[in-house]
Amino acid sequence: MSEARDIVEHLIEEGTAARAHFQVWWVLRNVAVPRLLSAMDHPAYVDFFHASNSGHYKLFFIALSKIFDRDDRVAGISELKKALRAEGRTDLALYIASELKPIEQLVVRIMRIRNKSIAHTERRIPRTRVYKINGITPNQIRQVIDQVCSVINHVARDLGISNTIFQSARLEEATLRMLETLRRGIVDY
Repeated sequence: MSEARDIVEHLIEEGTAARAHFQVWWVLRNVAVPRLLSAMDHPAYVDFFHASNSGHYKLFFIALSKIFDRDDRVAGISELKKALRAEGRTDLALYIASELKPIEQLVVRIMRIRNKSIAHTERRIPRTRVYKINGITPNQIRQVIDQVCSVINHVARDLGISNTIFQSARLEEATLRMLETLRRGIVDY
């Protein structure tokens, strides 16, 4: 297996994680409230949803930071571009650079949040201030996830990898179905 293929397979895993964790978090924090809040606040489930919300939030930031990590020991986008060039696929390396250029500043903000609040907690700056300073919205985070997943999938298919990152809202839909089921069970409880 080529180094580029190996890196892409790692990126598919992280892209899948970023999209999945973001979608679950999005439903728990935005879509389900207030309609399904009773299911999440039920004493039998409330602790799970507190942990789940926090965990999914941190995990999509971590997955994105792994994708955009510039360390040469990490299977990130920058190492993928190097591997593609080394394997004579400069066309794909240029495609990646071109397609990710429009979200570059959003990626910088995501990495700052990850560095100041998710992976490391800077005690002099409260978490809420970290987000305000970096000025990024959930829709912009979704934009970054969608764009980078699209790029990874394009490169994967070009390299003959068919098992790529899902492109639907299936984790949002599954989370909503689960919450609806819990809510109905509480009524029948």
